[in-house]
Amino acid sequence: MSVYKRTIKSLGALFISMIFVFAGYALIVSSVGVILKEAGVSFFGIGLVNSCFFLGALLSTMSAHKIITKIGHIRAFGVFGSCFAICIILHSISDAIWFWTILRLVLGYCYYAFLMLIESWLNDKAKNANRSRALSLYEVTFYLALGSGTLLLALNLNKYEIFIISACLIMFSSLPLNLIRIKEPILQKQSQISLPKVFDLVPLAFVTSFIAGMLLNGFFSMSSLYILLQGFEAAQVSIFMFAMMLGSFSAQLGVGFISDKIGRKFAIILCASIALSAISLLFCFKLGFVVQCLLSFLLGVGIGPLYALALARANDMLEDKSKLVELNRSVLFCYSLGSLLCPTLLGALMQYFSYQGFTLFYLCALGFLILFAINKPNIRKNHD
Repeated sequence: MSVYKRTIKSLGALFISMIFVFAGYALIVSSVGVILKEAGVSFFGIGLVNSCFFLGALLSTMSAHKIITKIGHIRAFGVFGSCFAICIILHSISDAIWFWTILRLVLGYCYYAFLMLIESWLNDKAKNANRSRALSLYEVTFYLALGSGTLLLALNLNKYEIFIISACLIMFSSLPLNLIRIKEPILQKQSQISLPKVFDLVPLAFVTSFIAGMLLNGFFSMSSLYILLQGFEAAQVSIFMFAMMLGSFSAQLGVGFISDKIGRKFAIILCASIALSAISLLFCFKLGFVVQCLLSFLLGVGIGPLYALALARANDMLEDKSKLVELNRSVLFCYSLGSLLCPTLLGALMQYFSYQGFTLFYLCALGFLILFAINKPNIRKNHD
């Protein structure tokens, strides 16, 4: 059995748990824009509420690692899962925007703690020679579960049904890790609560992670409004979002293989170029819904692998295993910083330019990433 297959087999319980986490996350996140719009909240207000999720994410990257290194990955998974599920259920007791804002902040903290825990676990087991393929399988799992969770919106569930189903999925996620034997990473020496050392990252990993956060979470947070502003129905929102996730899912293993063979830089440029082509057509032409879904698929092919590529680029340079959690939280900090800024920016642009503000933002971000990556060296082995 190859090293890659042994690595994946040893993490089977973790991958099963991921499916429940990401499906529950997708359902609650993709529904918020629709629920708030029906409540009459402005586009800018929706963007601000969504931004609080990523404010919680930033706080998570500064402190959640201390919990993980103190109690271990499996117990931390249970702690964050419990808090996540409780906050989802609490949405049902009040419609006050300030209350939802607080809940979104806590959800963001717990969800990004999940990501930090999962990614440091994966990178602890993976080797440089197969790192992109291992992370690509992680991304495949992410988008498969995310797409499944988002499609539940097409069932026209009321908000209370959404909260109950989402919370149940999150609670189910702890079962595989507690029922199936799995070896968790060895606990490293606890580090102090601090800002992640983002400037220790290589520039391309830093910028790619930041822009991936803006593009991916901007899509999850605001694409529902992009579709609704064009006069389409809420059920079509889930189809449009699923098309993007299907594209991301389809691209992962192929991009991971390309990245391991030709280097992260060229893989990043290739993905960004595909996404730029798709968003350019959406910006320049008023298209039917089916064509827009096809372009959403291509957009997913382009932007879906970017975060895994940034993570692989950063981990290629890691020589001291004791800094694994620190490195991964630094990449996640960049990603969550981009995620924090994007919903508010998109809300403002869409308030002024309507649905075209959404595509304008993507054009600028993708164009910048391509220009930035062109001037960076391509490293195919252990150093960036």
